[in-house]
Amino acid sequence: MKKVFIFIFIGSFYLFAYKKNSYMVEMRDGIKLHTNVYLPSAEEDFPLPVIFVRTPYNANLWDFFVTEISEITDVRRYILVVQDTRGRFLSEGIDSVFLDDGWRDGKWDGYDAIEWIAQQSWCNGKIGMWGGSALGITQYLAAGAVPPHLVCCFPLVASWNMYEDCAFPGGEFRKYDVEGWLAQQKSEYMKDYFFKHPSYDEEWEYLDVGTRKELVKVPMFHVGGWYDFFSSGPPRAFYDLQYYGADGARNNQKLWMGPWTHSVGKNQAGELVYPENANVDFDTLFFPWFDYWLKDSLQNGIEELPEVTYYLMGPVGEEGDWNTWRTADTWPLPSFKMEFYLHEENKLDTIPPQAPEKPDSFLYDPGDPVPTIGGNNLILPRGPYDQTPTLGRSDVVLFASKEIKEPIEITGNVEVYLFASSDRLDTDFTAKLMDEYPDGRNMLLCDGIIKARYRNGFRYEELLEPGKIYEFKINLGPIAYVFAPGHKIKLAISSSNYPKYEINPNTGEPFGKETDTLLALNVIYHNPECPSYLLLPVTNRPIQGVEEAILFSNLKSKIFSKEITVQNPYKKSVKIKVYSMDGRVVVEKVLRDKLTIGEEIQPGIYILVFKDKNKIKKEKLIKLK
Repeated sequence: MKKVFIFIFIGSFYLFAYKKNSYMVEMRDGIKLHTNVYLPSAEEDFPLPVIFVRTPYNANLWDFFVTEISEITDVRRYILVVQDTRGRFLSEGIDSVFLDDGWRDGKWDGYDAIEWIAQQSWCNGKIGMWGGSALGITQYLAAGAVPPHLVCCFPLVASWNMYEDCAFPGGEFRKYDVEGWLAQQKSEYMKDYFFKHPSYDEEWEYLDVGTRKELVKVPMFHVGGWYDFFSSGPPRAFYDLQYYGADGARNNQKLWMGPWTHSVGKNQAGELVYPENANVDFDTLFFPWFDYWLKDSLQNGIEELPEVTYYLMGPVGEEGDWNTWRTADTWPLPSFKMEFYLHEENKLDTIPPQAPEKPDSFLYDPGDPVPTIGGNNLILPRGPYDQTPTLGRSDVVLFASKEIKEPIEITGNVEVYLFASSDRLDTDFTAKLMDEYPDGRNMLLCDGIIKARYRNGFRYEELLEPGKIYEFKINLGPIAYVFAPGHKIKLAISSSNYPKYEINPNTGEPFGKETDTLLALNVIYHNPECPSYLLLPVTNRPIQGVEEAILFSNLKSKIFSKEITVQNPYKKSVKIKVYSMDGRVVVEKVLRDKLTIGEEIQPGIYILVFKDKNKIKKEKLIKLK
């Protein structure tokens, strides 16, 4: 054990003093992990709660954050523990890139480290975890192992499901950033490991906390960015734990999404600079969160925050009801699923095809892929960039709406349902959603990909029958954005986005073992039998089937697990309907006094509508599992 005292002086004035102890903490398989413990200099109030960080980026680098450590220890009265993950820097073992951080094959490093901390005399048994990116991933995985003394977490810009959020979104390898990050860590050997598992199998289940969501029991404050590399992770984690987590986690989650890249809290994103309100100092949230859960400071206001806080983006430099913060009590927000159908002559319209239309075809050459320009990247240039340089290519099919007359506000996951065929056994289909500004810029909002062999799920490969038409679903991820009057919605369809994603050689050979590349003739269909469309989650329109427009995110929620009794707000019989978020009526009855709802509906979010002639009253219901 090494003990170091750090003192900071300015002139003759004493400011800070804290102690650092270093340990090699033994895991259950005998491997020892390097662990630094920073303690307040004064010990009269020991034992104290602990803020714990597990990092692959060198625990000793924290020695340079003197002011921050002093704030945590001497000022805020926490003990800070920072640990090198397995195989990193001074820790023993081999770096497996998070595989040993959770619950895999007798290596439960997060669990073992937390329980070791809880046994120390300076710890009062309450431990919270903090950190972003890799440091957020280690939190999610530790929580999935369910250590008894983990009380709360504060993960920022992190992956919940490493297969879909990080390595193989849409089934295609996220080439540049994954390879680049592994190279930076000198862990390139793990690329070969991942290449042996291109399908979602048991190895990926160890990196998908969603497989254990019903066991996780800790409150979490999830922070993400709409343009972040892991943009899907925080909303996915919030949803799983808020509605399906164990007691303690369920209904105790917060989600905060901003207009950020991986540089969370900053208003610069790609080629755009958002207003100053996009800058956020997370110390104003971080400490109240830990004080509430670790020190029982129940009146500090953090619990009064809405469940969801998100930045509604819109055109930068234009006046309007956007580029501002919004709140909601659910995720996803209730929305009207608005279809924009693909048409011939490059049109995008809410009216589906009424008659046969000529399909669009293009030749995809793996030797000349469409270049990546911005997007949800990590090492590549990231954020919203003008896509105009790529849109004139013969292998990019562009669809555009008419000029927008009234604002269209979308919040949630964007999807493309594409009817397409290929003359090869396998290929990729990509989609990019853009906002065309009046000055001609085509600013990227979000993009996605689907590897054709994974069109029916990521667990099994199913090669194509050349020439056969299939429906492909492309997930473009979450976004909150307003298409303003004078702008156009644009959608670009192609088969590559390189080097963000690996090039599909179109051969159908096993991934990573391809011996050749082939040209692919890919065809996009848009006719009554094959209506390809862009699906937008519109939040300033009525939910289909509900009679008039209302911002449902403003409704108060009633949350229940098994059943709930609803009371008639009127003095006479009224009609009630319960709508799911896709507009389906799941309950329809005449109510005289009260009614119990429960077994007939699945876990999810619903709108309850009471209607008495011209009087309408609405309530939001959330059924937990």
